[in-house]
Amino acid sequence: MKRLVIILVTIFIIGSVSMSGITANAAVIKRYSAKADNNSDGETNGEKKQTPQTNGSEDEILPSKYSSAELGYTTSVKTQVGNICWAYSSVSTFETTLLKNSLFYGDLNVNAIDSWGVTREDGTGWQRNTSAGGYTSIATGYFTSWNGPVTNDDSTTRYGTTQLRYYTKNDKDEVKKAIIRTGSVNANYNDIYSGKSADLTSFYVNSSITRISGHSISIVGWDDNYSKDYFTGSFKPENDGAWLCKNSWGNNNSIGGYLWISYEDYYLLNEEYFDYGFSIESFQEIKPNDYLYQNEEYGATYEFKYLGDKKQTFLNVFDFSENGNVLDKVVFESESAGAEYTVYYVPLDNNEKPVQNRSEWIKLNSGTINYSGYICADFDDFKVPQRKAAIAVEIDAKNISLPCGIGVSEWLKSEGDYNFIFINSSNRGESFIEYNGEITDVMDYYKNEKSDDIGGTLVIKAITNETVVTNIRGDVNIDGVIDINDVTTIQLYLAKLTEFTFKDQLVNADFNYDGIININDATAIQIRLATGD
Repeated sequence: MKRLVIILVTIFIIGSVSMSGITANAAVIKRYSAKADNNSDGETNGEKKQTPQTNGSEDEILPSKYSSAELGYTTSVKTQVGNICWAYSSVSTFETTLLKNSLFYGDLNVNAIDSWGVTREDGTGWQRNTSAGGYTSIATGYFTSWNGPVTNDDSTTRYGTTQLRYYTKNDKDEVKKAIIRTGSVNANYNDIYSGKSADLTSFYVNSSITRISGHSISIVGWDDNYSKDYFTGSFKPENDGAWLCKNSWGNNNSIGGYLWISYEDYYLLNEEYFDYGFSIESFQEIKPNDYLYQNEEYGATYEFKYLGDKKQTFLNVFDFSENGNVLDKVVFESESAGAEYTVYYVPLDNNEKPVQNRSEWIKLNSGTINYSGYICADFDDFKVPQRKAAIAVEIDAKNISLPCGIGVSEWLKSEGDYNFIFINSSNRGESFIEYNGEITDVMDYYKNEKSDDIGGTLVIKAITNETVVTNIRGDVNIDGVIDINDVTTIQLYLAKLTEFTFKDQLVNADFNYDGIININDATAIQIRLATGD
């Protein structure tokens, strides 16, 4: 996974984490952070290193001009404080998506995401301080972990992101469709002073510029006929056409602080230098019974493609005994666009490891990974046992040229000086892969194959919407009634043809209160049904 966005001189390591035994052949990247402000001359050296889908069918003819701002889907242009343009642009992108769906409830809190994406007391997390330059990956992790967004007047996350789509320089039409569909696309570009027009309304640079000063904006529209002659900086594009971008430098020009960036700008959405652009494709209102199971909260910082296989299964273990056991959705991150996926519920063996025997796996959902980003597998509610179990995502890349992969929360170092950008916190027993014909703990793979003690955690999340609890004596199959089906369930259990998936079933099956589940309990239920006593 290429993750590229800010000037790396803003990165600091805070606290201490054991680094013994790790190698630098895994998550080492060329990457720039987004930190430019309107006082910068842009010439500093950078180290190269929903919701409902509203409007916009995939098959529609795209208009030559479109503006979410003109349609009332944008909030006021803000004046950023500090080097956190990435926070302003990502929050603005979410605000626009809410407005697009008539759900807006006030400006979102920019400082909350800035404070979240910092180094923790134990030294883990993003290696930065508040008000410093940051990375788009901070925002994608923040939204998809349901840590945000929050409003300015409280700290409540009201909407949890369930689908988030990535974009690159080659996705021009897809970006347009996303703007129609969701209102905006978050993006980064190289803010060089010489690329600005005299009136600060337009921007364009070509590939001759090698100095990097990353800046984040939110693309909210376009105009195919925007004249190339309007670009009056040191460079002029060959053709008409530009993106309308919401900036964070206040009302600094004649168009209210917005900015036109040429379609031909070399750095805009260029994943070789910056993080992917993204749109919020779907989210859900977080209700009191909703719960997000996740073993990582930072989201994907890298892509687990180390095995190079065309078909691979990835698993995360969760404890469904406390916070909800009616499974509603599974969310995972993957850049294997075009591949097929299948989601399974997988019980654990006596060692709390996912069982190897696939006959014990339960298929929940299957489909196609239609884009790179966070994918949501939505299915009919499935009552999982109130205990630990695994959610597996099998990815089959036979239809694409690349090997399959899935997102992983993994440490990152910058190319060149090898400074840490991000340090994860991963544990054994959380993530597993099928490797050499066996279910293998991801941490063991990192240790044995990469000499890496820090490792990583797979980005597979499970969303539940309630906890099913029943203590009706005799209701063995947990359907709320006592009938002949409960007798049959006990008989199957005693014959070892089924198991009790809910802990309450053990209590309910002991119908005669003798502390033992046997044929006498089935008989007692039959007598109860026959006599009504």
